[in-house]
Amino acid sequence: MSACLAQFDSLLSRRRAVGNATTTPRPSHTLRDPWGEPVAEFSRFPSDLELLKAAHRVRSDDWIGPLADDAQSRHLHAAWRLALLRGDRHGQARVSQHPGPQWLSAPRVVRAGERPADLRRALYAAAVRQLWQAGWKLVG
Repeated sequence: MSACLAQFDSLLSRRRAVGNATTTPRPSHTLRDPWGEPVAEFSRFPSDLELLKAAHRVRSDDWIGPLADDAQSRHLHAAWRLALLRGDRHGQARVSQHPGPQWLSAPRVVRAGERPADLRRALYAAAVRQLWQAGWKLVG
């Protein structure tokens, strides 16, 4: 009887060891600003939009998306940029040195017929490239 109990105990301890080995947290990815300070952690590899939201500290009442930049348009072709518009805080109008949108990407001239989803993805990618050029890093 004691041999059966010993075998049962060894099976339980092996199962517990295997269970603990599989529950170890996966390595996370940490977004660091140009000064090396951690800004956000991700349990999986983040999308471009997730990186931008973390880097620019986008809140729920902020808006981020493609916006036509009339100053950069050429003839009949519109120039689009990724823009961030901050929402009002606690009923107060946002105070900024530069009123208007915060531009996150370089202008992209688009011809008629380009799919909006492709434009959005290209603008997100361009904005993330600007983050990397400014010294941001994704570690992990």
